[in-house]
Amino acid sequence: MICENGQTQETSRRLNSSDIFDQSERLGGLQASGAINGIEQIRLNQADCSTQDISGRANKRRVDPPGKIVERLKRIEDRHLSHLKAHQHLLESQLDHVKEEQQEFRKELQELEEEIYNLVSSEGKSQRPSEPEESE
Repeated sequence: MICENGQTQETSRRLNSSDIFDQSERLGGLQASGAINGIEQIRLNQADCSTQDISGRANKRRVDPPGKIVERLKRIEDRHLSHLKAHQHLLESQLDHVKEEQQEFRKELQELEEEIYNLVSSEGKSQRPSEPEESE
Protein backbone atom coordinates (compact mmCIF):
# COMPACT_ATOMS: atom_id res chain seq x y z
CA MET A 1 0.00 0.00 0.00
CA ILE A 2 1.11 3.55 -0.76
CA CYS A 3 -0.12 6.64 1.10
CA GLU A 4 -0.76 9.54 -1.28
CA ASN A 5 -2.47 12.82 -0.33
CA GLY A 6 -3.54 11.35 2.98
CA GLN A 7 -5.36 8.41 1.33
CA THR A 8 -4.20 4.84 1.11
CA GLN A 9 -4.01 3.29 -2.32
CA GLU A 10 -3.74 -0.37 -3.21
CA THR A 11 -0.69 -1.38 -5.23
CA SER A 12 -0.43 -4.32 -7.53
CA ARG A 13 1.67 -7.22 -6.37
CA ARG A 14 2.66 -8.58 -9.71
CA LEU A 15 6.00 -10.27 -10.09
CA ASN A 16 8.70 -8.51 -12.05
CA SER A 17 9.99 -10.67 -14.90
CA SER A 18 13.56 -10.12 -13.72
CA ASP A 19 12.71 -11.54 -10.27
CA ILE A 20 11.44 -14.90 -11.50
CA PHE A 21 14.40 -16.89 -10.21
CA ASP A 22 15.28 -17.03 -6.56
CA GLN A 23 18.20 -14.64 -6.25
CA SER A 24 19.36 -16.05 -2.94
CA GLU A 25 20.86 -19.03 -4.81
CA ARG A 26 23.62 -16.72 -6.05
CA LEU A 27 24.46 -15.36 -2.60
CA GLY A 28 26.67 -17.02 -0.04
CA GLY A 29 24.81 -18.76 2.74
CA LEU A 30 25.29 -19.03 6.46
CA GLN A 31 26.01 -22.27 8.20
CA ALA A 32 26.36 -23.22 11.82
CA SER A 33 29.85 -24.49 12.57
CA GLY A 34 29.29 -25.85 16.05
CA ALA A 35 29.30 -24.58 19.58
CA ILE A 36 32.33 -23.39 21.51
CA ASN A 37 31.88 -22.66 25.21
CA GLY A 38 28.11 -22.88 24.76
CA ILE A 39 28.05 -20.22 22.03
CA GLU A 40 26.99 -21.34 18.60
CA GLN A 41 29.17 -19.85 15.85
CA ILE A 42 27.83 -18.87 12.46
CA ARG A 43 30.11 -18.34 9.48
CA LEU A 44 29.79 -17.79 5.76
CA ASN A 45 29.37 -20.82 3.57
CA GLN A 46 32.68 -20.61 1.70
CA ALA A 47 31.67 -22.97 -1.08
CA ASP A 48 29.54 -20.25 -2.68
CA CYS A 49 32.14 -17.48 -2.43
CA SER A 50 34.20 -17.24 -5.63
CA THR A 51 36.63 -14.62 -4.28
CA GLN A 52 38.17 -16.97 -1.72
CA ASP A 53 40.55 -19.82 -2.25
CA ILE A 54 40.48 -23.17 -0.44
CA SER A 55 42.34 -21.82 2.62
CA GLY A 56 39.65 -19.15 3.09
CA ARG A 57 41.88 -16.16 2.30
CA ALA A 58 40.50 -13.51 -0.02
CA ASN A 59 42.06 -13.65 -3.48
CA LYS A 60 41.99 -9.95 -4.36
CA ARG A 61 44.50 -9.77 -7.23
CA ARG A 62 44.69 -11.83 -10.34
CA VAL A 63 48.00 -13.44 -11.18
CA ASP A 64 49.54 -11.89 -14.29
CA PRO A 65 52.22 -13.55 -16.37
CA PRO A 66 55.76 -12.29 -15.64
CA GLY A 67 55.89 -10.33 -18.92
CA LYS A 68 52.78 -8.35 -17.97
CA ILE A 69 54.17 -7.66 -14.50
CA VAL A 70 57.41 -6.31 -15.96
CA GLU A 71 55.40 -4.21 -18.43
CA ARG A 72 53.31 -2.73 -15.61
CA LEU A 73 56.46 -2.07 -13.58
CA LYS A 74 58.04 -0.27 -16.54
CA ARG A 75 54.92 1.91 -17.01
CA ILE A 76 54.93 2.82 -13.31
CA GLU A 77 58.64 3.65 -13.48
CA ASP A 78 58.22 5.80 -16.61
CA ARG A 79 55.25 7.65 -15.15
CA HIS A 80 57.06 8.33 -11.86
CA LEU A 81 60.30 9.45 -13.54
CA SER A 82 58.31 11.72 -15.84
CA HIS A 83 56.64 13.28 -12.82
CA LEU A 84 60.00 13.77 -11.08
CA LYS A 85 61.52 15.32 -14.22
CA ALA A 86 58.66 17.82 -14.48
CA HIS A 87 59.07 18.67 -10.80
CA GLN A 88 62.82 19.10 -11.29
CA HIS A 89 62.24 21.54 -14.18
CA LEU A 90 59.83 23.53 -12.02
CA LEU A 91 62.34 23.73 -9.16
CA GLU A 92 65.16 24.72 -11.53
CA SER A 93 63.09 27.53 -13.03
CA GLN A 94 62.21 28.76 -9.53
CA LEU A 95 65.90 28.67 -8.58
CA ASP A 96 66.81 30.67 -11.70
CA HIS A 97 64.14 33.23 -10.82
CA VAL A 98 65.49 33.55 -7.26
CA LYS A 99 69.04 34.02 -8.57
CA GLU A 100 67.87 36.77 -10.94
CA GLU A 101 66.03 38.54 -8.10
CA GLN A 102 69.14 38.27 -5.94
CA GLN A 103 71.30 39.87 -8.64
CA GLU A 104 68.79 42.70 -9.17
CA PHE A 105 68.61 43.29 -5.41
CA ARG A 106 72.41 43.51 -5.11
CA LYS A 107 72.60 45.82 -8.11
CA GLU A 108 69.97 48.16 -6.63
CA LEU A 109 71.74 48.15 -3.26
CA GLN A 110 75.04 49.02 -4.91
CA GLU A 111 73.41 51.88 -6.84
CA LEU A 112 71.83 53.23 -3.65
CA GLU A 113 75.16 53.02 -1.82
CA GLU A 114 76.82 54.99 -4.64
CA GLU A 115 74.08 57.63 -4.53
CA ILE A 116 74.45 57.97 -0.76
CA TYR A 117 78.23 58.25 -1.10
CA ASN A 118 77.86 60.89 -3.84
CA LEU A 119 75.39 62.86 -1.71
CA VAL A 120 77.66 62.78 1.32
CA SER A 121 80.74 63.75 -0.67
CA SER A 122 78.92 66.51 -2.59
CA GLU A 123 77.55 67.98 0.64
CA GLY A 124 81.05 68.17 2.02
CA LYS A 125 82.28 70.07 -1.04
CA SER A 126 79.36 72.50 -1.26
CA GLN A 127 79.53 73.53 2.37
CA ARG A 128 81.83 76.39 3.25
CA PRO A 129 84.45 75.56 5.67
CA SER A 130 83.12 76.55 9.02
CA GLU A 131 84.87 79.32 10.84
CA PRO A 132 86.90 78.17 13.72
CA GLU A 133 85.21 78.71 16.96
CA GLU A 134 86.77 81.14 19.32
CA SER A 135 88.12 79.78 22.51
CA GLU A 136 87.08 81.44 25.61
